[in-house]
Amino acid sequence: MHKFTHNYILISGNVESTVAAQKAMMELSMSMPDEETVRRVLSVNDRGTACRRAVEEAWKTVKEGYPEKVSWRRKSTRAALMWEHSVNNVVDALDGDKGVHVVSHHDTISFVFDETVFLRFKKASIDLQTNNYPTLLALFFHQHEEDLFGYEGLHRVEIAHVLNRFETDLDWVGVVARQKRQVLWHFELDSGGAAIERLPLPLPLPMPISPAGERVLRPTKPVVEETREDEKE
Repeated sequence: MHKFTHNYILISGNVESTVAAQKAMMELSMSMPDEETVRRVLSVNDRGTACRRAVEEAWKTVKEGYPEKVSWRRKSTRAALMWEHSVNNVVDALDGDKGVHVVSHHDTISFVFDETVFLRFKKASIDLQTNNYPTLLALFFHQHEEDLFGYEGLHRVEIAHVLNRFETDLDWVGVVARQKRQVLWHFELDSGGAAIERLPLPLPLPMPISPAGERVLRPTKPVVEETREDEKE
């Protein structure tokens, strides 16, 4: 092969690879959850406050209402009850909010706010990691380049609660955005809806402000997965 032709093919291939990589990075960046957008959406009708109080009330119910918990053999029992009560409390608290939609899927519940924010409730460790059983659903939730349930372009985040080191009380309740295992940003919700940071966590990475996402429903291949009780942690 002529040297010029050979070099042209190599250069062309590199250019195509670079363009493809840049396109993929751009698509990923555009799909990342944006903190300013999430804060704005949760500030409407004091939704953030309602979510915080829902978790606090759930903890009070589980802590005071189950005397048999001293004989529970699995921590996931408490986590499952926390999830059930938290979700029920939020559904009741936001029942009159027309911008909130409750979405049921694959033995779990998520919430869509103003066709923009897609969130779920989870228990987290001190470093804001959740202990999910590695189903496709759990893996895809924090891979923002992946479409999930046909809701394309929504800002996917978690409202997580963290217990103290002795697991005797709530230590933190807030919003967490991750890309796989990396925490992108986070902020705490207090009972008044303000953000008060207390956890000694790494500084969030600067993220571009993406336009408010809108839901695009389109057929997707259903995710078939096994469900375990401790997935609701």
